[in-house]
Amino acid sequence: MRGLLIVNLGSPDSPAPSDVRAFLAKFLSDPRVVDFPRVVWLPILHGIVLRVRPRKSGAIYKTIWTPEGSPLVVHTKRQHQLLQEALPNWNVKYAMTYTSPSIDSALQEFENEGVDDITVLPLYAQTTPSSSGAVVDQVMDYYRNQQHHPHLRIIGKWPTQPDYVNWHAKQIAQRVHSDIPAPQMILLSYHGVPQRAAHKPEGYRQECLATSSAIETQLRKLGVDTPVLTTFQSKFGPGKWLRPATIDTMASLPDRGVTSVLVASPAFVSDCIETVDELDVLNQDAFKEAGGKHYQRVAPINDDPVIVDIVKDLLGE
Repeated sequence: MRGLLIVNLGSPDSPAPSDVRAFLAKFLSDPRVVDFPRVVWLPILHGIVLRVRPRKSGAIYKTIWTPEGSPLVVHTKRQHQLLQEALPNWNVKYAMTYTSPSIDSALQEFENEGVDDITVLPLYAQTTPSSSGAVVDQVMDYYRNQQHHPHLRIIGKWPTQPDYVNWHAKQIAQRVHSDIPAPQMILLSYHGVPQRAAHKPEGYRQECLATSSAIETQLRKLGVDTPVLTTFQSKFGPGKWLRPATIDTMASLPDRGVTSVLVASPAFVSDCIETVDELDVLNQDAFKEAGGKHYQRVAPINDDPVIVDIVKDLLGE
């Protein structure tokens, strides 16, 4: 039997500061995520960031937590279930880059179960060293220390995969045609990266623009002529990040005569702190404080069955 491992970033086990601290310590100590020299960054991380940020972030996580847990984890589990049901000839598992279940533990389970043909799918349509690159690192590190090496495939970028593009276009079009008032602007917000060579920002920007262009093309076919903007969110730390920033754009739209906006986030396959808090709260507040009136957001794929169509296509099934 073939094995499929889907991988997302991860989430704290709970909103408690201790769990948030454990998550952030692993996440922010990865050189793929923060590429500053270790001798400079680690004292800052452990001396300042991990003393202050866990309590603040924990309070935010508490506001988005569901009875089942973190939205990202809840939806990843549901995606796993949908895929396992739709792919009976595959052994499907899920893992998180920075929390449990770990990539190592999932690969060990495959080995224990005799699975020697494994496909790893990072759940990122656009690739960056800090997202897909971190997954590749952990997979390669695991097998570097193993005597047994299965047939291994790691799926890379898929920014214009047809089912993924069409799903977003249909979701956006439905809202444009049904929301009152209709949005004057559609924002496609992607997770940003620093404008430093280690993060390959221009290649990533082009992948995001390819996604936006493909979605816009489908929107025009669906009778939507609303202008579409591509923006970038979730800046962390000093230095320049990809622009335009989503939150700066939100604050500027009312001065440009845009008081009704619809936001979608194609870089995310699951709701998470970046969508439920950053987009729904921080960006909506910035828009309305600047004079905006109507703010709507299209949720990510979450547990929509389209995830099966996307993955089947990527697997060649």
